[in-house]
Amino acid sequence: MLDLRRLMLLCDLADLGTVGAVAERRSITSSAVSQQLRVLEQETGAVLLRRDGRKLRLTQSGEILVEHVRRVMGAVDEALSAVAASRGTVDGRLTIATFETSIPSLAAPLVRRMSRDEPQLRVHVIQEDSATALRSLRRGEIDLALIFRLYFLADETVGGLISQLLFDDPLVLLAPAHLHRRIGERGLSALADEPWITGPHGSSWAAALDLASEAAGFVPRVTHRVRGAPNMCQLAAAEVAAAIVPRLSVPPALEELMVEGLDLGGRSVCVVHRDGAQNNPAVAAVLRTLRAIVADRDTTLTAGRLAERSRAAG
Repeated sequence: MLDLRRLMLLCDLADLGTVGAVAERRSITSSAVSQQLRVLEQETGAVLLRRDGRKLRLTQSGEILVEHVRRVMGAVDEALSAVAASRGTVDGRLTIATFETSIPSLAAPLVRRMSRDEPQLRVHVIQEDSATALRSLRRGEIDLALIFRLYFLADETVGGLISQLLFDDPLVLLAPAHLHRRIGERGLSALADEPWITGPHGSSWAAALDLASEAAGFVPRVTHRVRGAPNMCQLAAAEVAAAIVPRLSVPPALEELMVEGLDLGGRSVCVVHRDGAQNNPAVAAVLRTLRAIVADRDTTLTAGRLAERSRAAG
């Protein structure tokens, strides 16, 4: 009988790429991880890993084993879901990972509604970036993950998981009010000589600015680099520099700084869970509530747009 803990270490290595990263995640030593993986190779009678520079890569046998382990974890989820459904109640504890800008619009309303509608279910929220959340989900450390995927970047793989689209979130331009007319006439190139706010080098928001400015024919003069779209919005509120941010991150007080009529791409916001978990009454209740929150949000946004058009026409 193969040891499930060793199998999970192999899955961790497939996700993280290095023994050191696996050891940090599992709070054990690198030598202990290496030893357990060697024992796993002895148990299976196959070479599961090969060294590639400083990293270990899975062999074909290793990849096949990881694929089957994930199927086993899916079967475990189905079994636990069936047991939970047999009780006929929605209770217990459920942990959901979420990214920063989804907390006020999705996670907080979810906790509020679930405490009202399903008081026997304890919903715990943790903040993680999308890649980390997916790894935690595969390892069974969380039950659901709210993630986003930028259209212009390669998708983070969700192999072995079920992803459901909640809504699309466009990227928008925040710019000082006195520049809006110029931007309306000339497009993004009107900001070629203006200062910019973006994320750290290599971040999603830095990539978004680089792509947009390249399409407009200029290299942006970045004067501020901060972590997180909400922080970019707060700097943009000073009206000393422009920023490209997701619409979801823009608070109502800053909506007047948004420039309309620009196509800057966007991202999809999704909820992800392990296959089989959707049959768990607690997970199903959270999925229903998230969809209801999004429906209410869409209704509110539509009403707001209609009101704006009515005021403009009047």
